[in-house]
Amino acid sequence: MKKVTYGIDRFLQNGLEAWAGKNIALVTNQTGMTSSFQSTIDALNEADSIRLTKLFACEHGIRGDVQAGVHVEDTTDPKTLLPVYSLYGPTKKVSTELLEDVDAIFFDIQDVGVRFYTFLATVKNVMEACVETGTSFVVLDRPNPIAPLVSGNVLDIAYTSFVGPYELPVSLGLTVGEYARLLQKEHYPDADLHVYEVGNWNRSMWGEDWQQPWIPPSPNIPHFTTTLYYPISCFIEGTNLSEGRGTTKPFEWIGAPWFKQEKVMEHFSRKELPGMELVPAFFTPNMSKHQGDLCRGLQLVITDKEELDVARLGYELLHSIFAVHSGEAQWLEPFKEGMHPFIDLLWGTDEVRKGIDQGLSFREVAVDWQAGLEDWKRRTDSILLYS
Repeated sequence: MKKVTYGIDRFLQNGLEAWAGKNIALVTNQTGMTSSFQSTIDALNEADSIRLTKLFACEHGIRGDVQAGVHVEDTTDPKTLLPVYSLYGPTKKVSTELLEDVDAIFFDIQDVGVRFYTFLATVKNVMEACVETGTSFVVLDRPNPIAPLVSGNVLDIAYTSFVGPYELPVSLGLTVGEYARLLQKEHYPDADLHVYEVGNWNRSMWGEDWQQPWIPPSPNIPHFTTTLYYPISCFIEGTNLSEGRGTTKPFEWIGAPWFKQEKVMEHFSRKELPGMELVPAFFTPNMSKHQGDLCRGLQLVITDKEELDVARLGYELLHSIFAVHSGEAQWLEPFKEGMHPFIDLLWGTDEVRKGIDQGLSFREVAVDWQAGLEDWKRRTDSILLYS
C-alpha cells in the first residue's frame, strides 16, 4: 500500500502555474503540511510564482494551541510576519473587506469527518464570502480518517449552528473537498471552486492506513483513534458529565463524581451493540467540567471499528446514562436566552433529547434516520472524488 499524499503535494507539483501572479490567502493550522513535513504556510510563502498575503485562523488557532470554545485573536505569524485574521472570534464570518486584494482563498486543514467539528462551518462561511466577492476558493484536500462511517440523522435546518452548519449526517463520509463540492452543487452554484485531490487514498481506508503520522487537528483529538470515539461521545458535551477533556483520553473517558459505573454498564450491555464495550475508569480532569474532582466513569473501548454505528452508540450511551441517573444527569442550559440547548445543536434536532427524557428506544426516535441516509447517498453520489 502506497503512502497517502495530500492536496498540497499535488498543488506544488502541478498547480502553481495556474495561480501564477495571484494574491493568495490561506486558512490553515498545524495540520496543513506537505508529505515531507513542510508547513503549507511556508510552502506557499516560499513559492516564487504566487503571493501569500494573509492567513486565517479557525477554532484552536493557526498552530492548534487554543482550547475548544476559546476565541482566537487576530495576530501576526512570527515566522512569515504575515497577518493572521481570526475566523473564531466575536464573529466567525470572513470580512469581505479582507478579500478586496485577494484572488483566491486556499483551505488546508485536517478534518475528522463529523458534522459538529467546527471546521466544516468555517468552510461554508469562507465559501459564502468567496461567492459574495468573486474570490476563488481552493481546497487542498485531505483524507477523512473515518470515511467508512456514515451514520446518524441528517440535521434539521431549524437547528443550524456553528456545530451544525448544513444538512449533514453525524458522520458524513466526505473529505473537505467533497463537502465543498456538495455546497457548490446545492447552495453556492456560482462558487469558483477548485479541489486539489488526495493521492493513493480511497474511502474504505481508515486514518491508520495512510502510512502518515497523525497530526492532532485540535488539542483534544490527539490520536487517530480519538476520531472513532468523538462522534459517539461528543454528545456528552451537552450534559453535566465530563467528556474527558483535561485528561489523557478525551472522548474515551466519560464520567462524573456521582456516576454509577456498574449500573450504566449493565444497562448498556443489555442492548447487545456490536463494535464497542464499556469498562470502568477513574480520572481527574485538569480543565473543563469537574476540573480537579475525581470522576467515576467509563472508558469506551472499540472492539471492531467495522461494526460501529456511531450515532446509535451515541444515543444508546446517553439513554443508559439518563436511565440510571434520574435527576443527577442533566442537559446543559442554552448558552444564551432564545438559543436551543447545546445537545439539540449537536444532534441537529430536539427529538433525541426529548426521546431520552421520555425513555424512548433508539428505534422509536430514529424511525426516519435510515431514509435520511439513503437520501444523503443520492445527494452526494455526483460530487464524490474518490472511490
